[in-house]
Amino acid sequence: MILSLLLGCPAEDTGFPKPDWGTDTADTAEAGPLEVTLTGPAATLDECESACFSVLTTRNGVPVNDVEVDVWSGDVVVGADLRTRQKGEAGGCADGLTVGTHTLTAIATLGTERATATATAVVKPFGYADGFNRSEAIVEEVPWTPTFEREPQNPVLPPGAADEWDAIGTIVPSVAPTRDGYVMWYAGTAEVDYILGAATSPDGVAWTKDDDNPLLVPSEVEGDWRRYSTNSPMVLAFEGTWYVYYTGRREETSDLTIGLATGSDPTEVTDVADNPVFSWDASEEDWAGQAAAHPDVLINDEGWWEMWYSTGYHKVGYAYSPDGRSWKRYCHNPVLVGDPDLDYEAHAIKATEVVQLGDWYFTTYTAGATGGFTVGWAMSRDGLHWAHGQEPVLRAAEEPGTWESNSVLSAPVLVVGDELWMWYSGTGPTGSAVGLARASLDGFPE
Repeated sequence: MILSLLLGCPAEDTGFPKPDWGTDTADTAEAGPLEVTLTGPAATLDECESACFSVLTTRNGVPVNDVEVDVWSGDVVVGADLRTRQKGEAGGCADGLTVGTHTLTAIATLGTERATATATAVVKPFGYADGFNRSEAIVEEVPWTPTFEREPQNPVLPPGAADEWDAIGTIVPSVAPTRDGYVMWYAGTAEVDYILGAATSPDGVAWTKDDDNPLLVPSEVEGDWRRYSTNSPMVLAFEGTWYVYYTGRREETSDLTIGLATGSDPTEVTDVADNPVFSWDASEEDWAGQAAAHPDVLINDEGWWEMWYSTGYHKVGYAYSPDGRSWKRYCHNPVLVGDPDLDYEAHAIKATEVVQLGDWYFTTYTAGATGGFTVGWAMSRDGLHWAHGQEPVLRAAEEPGTWESNSVLSAPVLVVGDELWMWYSGTGPTGSAVGLARASLDGFPE
């Protein structure tokens, strides 16, 4: 019998020998005290691996069958009502053990007799099984919050002219440094659905839209993964190749997945052959719906690709990859959800924009309900457990009727010298545009 305490983590082969549990339940052992031996996991475990264990009940070294055994981790039972079978053995697997060192205690009971034994399970953060070394520190409160000031020249990327593809709005930017300045990928629309284009800038303030815009557009093939729209791009460079992750919509109202286009130039990319590279998963539908969207990708200091993705229910999941193509999801997703105690989040978070700086991860994110979005702030040591800022770092403009008086959202950040530069989306009565805000890094924690 294999027991799983918590669902969501797949059972892994830990190298632990699987007992041969037969059906013989006769107790034929010689007289003597009841003894139990607990053998725990053979090695240190990743938190998303199953912690498998076995028990052996004996008298004077002879196996005893039909003994009831419970296995505990602290005050939580991880193996309840096990019963030894042939050869006096039983076993189980516990999912959901938290990061740290756990003492497992087996309690064997036969009539009025009782015996106990202990073993140790060491659990490491997600990724350990693949060699991903992640901090074990958990941040309870945000230690620092930036103070952003809007750029006087805002909006820095307004909509196009009335006859252009982005006439109604420019939105959801992603910005990366280049040899000559910066590149921005963004979504634009002249109707309802969005498509993708790019712009370049020598200074991050004055932007020139690409002559070939739009660059990544919906497919004309019925049923294709990006049949109805392309949206929410994420641009980054690695070892001479540019990567643009983006969201495609298969159906008119749902089914969002994440694709990838690559190239040697930041504005000249083509779709990879195996798109989409990340899709919604049926195991996540209860918290994510049929949507994996707004890819937020960084390559961390150890060379691992990390992605935070938004979902149909405005919660954020996490996955990592060795190459940016094959992704392993976190077994305890989602990692970011709206805090019910924070009114500005209104139980809804999406569109993270994570940056790694020193020993910290920090992110802006879109918080709140549609039509009233604000930009939130969170910090983390491990990229999985986040402390939320108590107030937004950017709210909609107070002056009514402006390009950003309805909402501000989707706000990627770059470290530029001793400042944070945040390009953000603003929406108003007539559409949307992209603005810039800056904050000093003074006081950022080590």
